Amino acid sequence: MLDIYPRAAASPVIRNPEFFRIELASHFDGGIRVSLTATILDENEPQLLDQEIAYERVATLEDVVALIRTHVRHTN
Repeated sequence: MLDIYPRAAASPVIRNPEFFRIELASHFDGGIRVSLTATILDENEPQLLDQEIAYERVATLEDVVALIRTHVRHTN
């Protein structure tokens, strides 16, 4: 199972996401814009909901991987 940790510490952990999306875009200064989004199933209605996890500018692909490791954890 993957747990998603939103950027705000007060936000609850997102458990059992249906999937998550990683979007990368080059920034004019040479950096990389990274957006992490989790998609979950709404418990009250039959619909999927997106929740932003992180949106940051990083310098390298290694920083992208570190950002993912910060917010996404595999648990058993």
